[in-house]
Amino acid sequence: MTSNQNDTVHAFTLGLVKYGDTSLISACYTLEYGLQSYMLKGILTKGKKKVSKSLFEPLNLLEFQAPKNSENRLSYIKEAKLHYTYSSIPYDLNKKALIFFLSEVLHQVFREEQEPNPPLYHFVKKNLIWLDTQNKLGLFHIKMMLDLTEFIGFYPNMSNSEAPFFDLQAGCGSFIKPVTPFIEEPMKSYWTSILGTAFDKIGNIQLIKEQKTEMLRNIITYFELHLQQFKPPKSTEILNEIFKTP
Repeated sequence: MTSNQNDTVHAFTLGLVKYGDTSLISACYTLEYGLQSYMLKGILTKGKKKVSKSLFEPLNLLEFQAPKNSENRLSYIKEAKLHYTYSSIPYDLNKKALIFFLSEVLHQVFREEQEPNPPLYHFVKKNLIWLDTQNKLGLFHIKMMLDLTEFIGFYPNMSNSEAPFFDLQAGCGSFIKPVTPFIEEPMKSYWTSILGTAFDKIGNIQLIKEQKTEMLRNIITYFELHLQQFKPPKSTEILNEIFKTP
């Protein structure tokens, strides 16, 4: 793609960093360019502005005009609009907490997977819109993280699905108790079930609070083992408090 000032960019937002007294830098994952950062010059000043800070809430789906960043230079976003307007996420504290958690996870993933990946972009977009339409959150965050691994190269190998252990480091079932981090029954059966269940059926799998916490801890460990610089998201404990009930 040839970059110019009129390129239309489709993106979801990942985070904001303050730059000086009046500006912000927004990290975005774009359909066209992969991971990019953009300067939002003067966005913190008073008065009417073409671009509102509220547009850049975590995982908002945006459309704007901007070229691809040149080497060592950030592009500017002068105008932007919502590509999709959430109907429930901004008004649901539980969903907002979940969005903050996922934005932390995705930002870390995209730091290691910076190039454009249209199937990955559409996977995230589709599931964000799906989340916006749901009344119950269930195991959305857990399913989202497990399915995400299919796009970044370490989807669990379940060819030995009947094995009593799942070796988190090897990424596969094991009939012998591993010396590396692993999952065992009964959580191993839930792990298998979640992997084999479609998003719209994930509500059929019921876990109690302690099981949800343990499952999320296992998935975070799985990411740490397979992504070099992955760290547990800061919002994990908040998320565990929210998901107290099945």
